Amino acid sequence: MSVFSDEVRHVLREAGWHEGRRVSTQPYSAANTSSGGAWFGAAERFLSEFGSLHLRFLRHDGSVSNLQFEPALAVQLAHYQPAQEGLSQLLGQPALAVLGVAYGEDLLLLMDPQGRIYGAGCDDCFYLLGTDARSALTAVCLDLPFEQL
Repeated sequence: MSVFSDEVRHVLREAGWHEGRRVSTQPYSAANTSSGGAWFGAAERFLSEFGSLHLRFLRHDGSVSNLQFEPALAVQLAHYQPAQEGLSQLLGQPALAVLGVAYGEDLLLLMDPQGRIYGAGCDDCFYLLGTDARSALTAVCLDLPFEQL
């Protein structure tokens, strides 16, 4: 039985996800380590299941937005370095793993070694999206409010 709600599972399946999905994490590891990000077990497990997925979901205002698990895309954003450094400092972590982007390229997705997923906005705000993959994906795909840090 899936840990995701029917609605979140539908969004994931539309993007090509299925239970037991596994992809190589080598490109994600390389993107993280070459850009000053971290690489650890929680990020490897997450990206082996969700890496390269491009999700599209409906927001409460009726607009469609996206979430892309593409670390190589995320590290190229102008706000990547300041976001990585600012959130790492706020959390007291040496570095975080970058997972991808959401809402166009407005929200950078980062993970700590415990598997918590954060968002760093181009508006210089930091958010806790979820304490694990299920809660973070649910918050984004169902357009739920995030906890601002």
